[in-house]
Amino acid sequence: MKNNLLLIIFTISQIVSFAEDDKTDKILEDLSVKTKSYNYMDVDFDFNFLNTTQGIDENQKGNIKIHDNKFRLDLNQQLIISNDSIQWIYLKESNELQIMEYDSEDDMLSPNKLFTIYENGYKSQYVELFENQHIIDLFPVERNEFKNIRIYIDQDKIQLKKIILYDKNGGSFTYSITKFLTDAKIDDKSFLFNKDKYPELEIIDLR
Repeated sequence: MKNNLLLIIFTISQIVSFAEDDKTDKILEDLSVKTKSYNYMDVDFDFNFLNTTQGIDENQKGNIKIHDNKFRLDLNQQLIISNDSIQWIYLKESNELQIMEYDSEDDMLSPNKLFTIYENGYKSQYVELFENQHIIDLFPVERNEFKNIRIYIDQDKIQLKKIILYDKNGGSFTYSITKFLTDAKIDDKSFLFNKDKYPELEIIDLR
């Protein structure tokens, strides 16, 4: 009788697990379809890097503009632009520009790929629905620099609201989205670095 009871409990738990997996897959599939339907994305976010063991708690505000594989990431201290073949990294404090070749296929942690990071290389696990947001944990199939990732998805809009990346050194990188626009066209000039706007610019060409 005891063995039969254990078998029933195990069977029920497996059924619940499979149901949760199906639910999670459906949510992520819907999110992927919705995200890829956007021709342009203009997103404001709050960024936090936290590592309590090292006494680090840094906050920044940022904006990212995305069109296809092109992006423009503007943070307090740096500006990163890519037209999908060249990447420019501008360090604001030192007025320094680094130029390098860019291949979106090779750069899995490109800023624009944060919005579809769940699509490849991660197993997913549904956590809960909290304040109208689906919370899902992602675990890497193969070893990488992140131990796991937690994403928050607006249940009604089917849009990312927050992404937290946990590294193996006890640090966390949190992107909390405060504005998400998809209806305004972004000028292609936004995905090029205009050197004329920065007098006395120090250029380091790494191509």
